[in-house]
Amino acid sequence: MSEQREPLPIWFFVGVILAVYGVLVILGDVTNLREIRLAHLRPGFWWGGGMLVFGAVFTALGLWSHRQG
Repeated sequence: MSEQREPLPIWFFVGVILAVYGVLVILGDVTNLREIRLAHLRPGFWWGGGMLVFGAVFTALGLWSHRQG
């Protein structure tokens, strides 16, 4: 009989969702044509980049813990 593999941890899916949202926020900031105050600080770029980084970390940790267990 074949072994039952453990399912992926929730942190893997949280990481994937964060990464996808990060990319969408960055794209929204790049394609934003409106002039708003403090637009020169690029808040969408920084928030999207942070979400993308944390998403990559959570995804990697989820895969790593899945392979360890």
